[in-house]
Amino acid sequence: MTTRSEHWIELALETDGEMAEAISDAIYPYVEGGVVLEQLNYSDRIADRWEDEGASGPVIVRAYLPCDDTLEERRAHVERALRCLNLIRPAPQPTYRPIAQADWAEAWKASFKPVRIGQRILICPSWMPGEARPDDLVLTLDPGLAFGTGLHPTTQLCAAAVEAYVQAGARVLDVGTGSGILSILAARLGASEVLGVDTDEEAVRAARENVLRNDVSAQVRIELGSHEHAKGVYDVVVANILAGVIHRLLQEGLASKGRTFIFSGILDTQTSEIVSAMRQSGLQLVEQKQIADWICLVATSNQPYAAKLTKPA
Repeated sequence: MTTRSEHWIELALETDGEMAEAISDAIYPYVEGGVVLEQLNYSDRIADRWEDEGASGPVIVRAYLPCDDTLEERRAHVERALRCLNLIRPAPQPTYRPIAQADWAEAWKASFKPVRIGQRILICPSWMPGEARPDDLVLTLDPGLAFGTGLHPTTQLCAAAVEAYVQAGARVLDVGTGSGILSILAARLGASEVLGVDTDEEAVRAARENVLRNDVSAQVRIELGSHEHAKGVYDVVVANILAGVIHRLLQEGLASKGRTFIFSGILDTQTSEIVSAMRQSGLQLVEQKQIADWICLVATSNQPYAAKLTKPA
C-alpha cells in the first residue's frame, strides 16, 4: 500500500465534448481523484431554472497522477489508453506538469466562489461565506481532490433536479458522490436517509468531512464502493458520473434500487444510448434538461413498487 502523495503530475488536454468523454472513460481507472472536464467559454451565470443553453466551447480534460511508486505504471496505462483511442479518432496529446498538492489546492480555490443553483441553493467554499437570502439552502464545501464544486454544468443540472424531486422524508442514494455535494443537498432538503458512495478514497474522505462541516451526519452516510452498499429501495437515486459508468450500472441492476432516477454526466451525443439502456432496465424517461453539451435525465421505474412520480411545477 502506498502513502498518499503530496506531489502530483497534472495531465491536461483540450478536445471537443464527445472526445473528452471518451478520454475520461479511458483514463479514469489509472488516475486519482477522478477526471475533471472543464468546459471553456461557459457562462458563470447559473439559471434559476433548467434551460437549454446550447453547446459552447471546447473541453479541457484534467486528471492527476500521484508522485509515488505507482506513477510510471499509471502514466504508461494512460499513454496506452490514449494510443488506442487514437486508432479510432485522432486524439490530442496531453501536457504534463508537476504540481504540489498545496499549489493544486490554491489553483482551484482561486476559481471556486459562492455560486447559486436552482431556486434557492447557495454553494459556498469553506473559506469564503456567501451572502445568503433568508430562505437559501447554504452548502459549505471543501472538495479537496474530489470532483464536485457546483461549478460544472453536470453538477448544476443534478442539483436543480434534486431540489425539484427530493421530498421531506425521502431515502436517497447518491452514486459517485464526489465531494458529497448532492448527498448534503438532499439532506438539507429534508431527506431522512442518504447514502453516498464513491470508488475513490479521496472523494470519500472529502465527502465525509463536508458532511460534518454541514451538520448532516445524522442523515448522511458516506461509503467507499458503489451501489452494492444500498439496501432496499430508495425514493431517489442520483448518479452524476460518466455515461459509460451509468450504462454499466444499469446493466448491473441499478434500476432495482430506486423509484426516481436522476442521471447526469451525459453528453448530448450519448443521450439516446443512455435512454435506451434505461428503457431496457425498466425505467421510463420523464424529463430531460440541458446546459451546454451536458444532459440530465430524470426517469421513474416501471416496477410495481414504484410510486407515482409527481413532476415539478
